[in-house]
Amino acid sequence: MLEEQPQQRQSRTGTTWTEEENEQVVALVRSGADLDAVADGVRRSSTSVVARLRRMLPLEHRSCPNDRVVLALREHLRDPDYDWQGQMLLTLPPRPVVNPPAIVREGLAGLADDDLVTVAHSVLLDDRVATADLRGRLVAEVKQRGLADRVGQSHESYLATHRELTGFRDLDEQVHRWSKAVGLTVHRNPYAWADGPW
Repeated sequence: MLEEQPQQRQSRTGTTWTEEENEQVVALVRSGADLDAVADGVRRSSTSVVARLRRMLPLEHRSCPNDRVVLALREHLRDPDYDWQGQMLLTLPPRPVVNPPAIVREGLAGLADDDLVTVAHSVLLDDRVATADLRGRLVAEVKQRGLADRVGQSHESYLATHRELTGFRDLDEQVHRWSKAVGLTVHRNPYAWADGPW
C-alpha cells in the first residue's frame, strides 16, 4: 500500500483535538519545529494550532503575540517538569461584567413627552414667564420630538375652556395664529364643511 503524500492527507480542521495530537504538537515544538511545520504535522490550520499552543502556556503568558507562541511554549518545555497538560485544564477567569451607568437625561431632554407638552404650552402661553432663550429651546425640543400638534391641541383645549368663541373656525384660526406667533406653526386639518358640521 502506498503511503499518502502530506498534501493528500485529509485535513483535521474542525475536528476535536485528541491526546495523540496534543502529544505530537508538544514533540514537534520540543524538536524545534516552527508554526507551519507543527500545523502540517497535525494537519490543522496554523490558527487552530496557535489556539492549542496558547492553552498549553501558563495563564499569565497566554496573551503573547501569535508569532511568539511557539517560542514561548518551547521555553517552558525546556523544563522537564513543566505540566502542559495541567495548564490546559486552567481557564482564564471570566471578564468582569461592567454595567454602564444609566443615561440620565436632564433639562428639557429629560422631560417625558406629556410633561414637555404641558410645560411648553404653559411657558409659551405667557411670554413674561420665561426668557427668550428658554422659549427658543422649548420650541426646538417640541419640534424635534414632533409634538407641535399636541401643543396646539393643548392650546385649543385652553381656549375652549377660557374664552368665548363664535364657532369652530374661530377656534381653529386662533390656534393657528398663536402657534405661528410662538414659532410652532401647527398644521391643522381644515374642516370639510362650509357652514357647519350638520
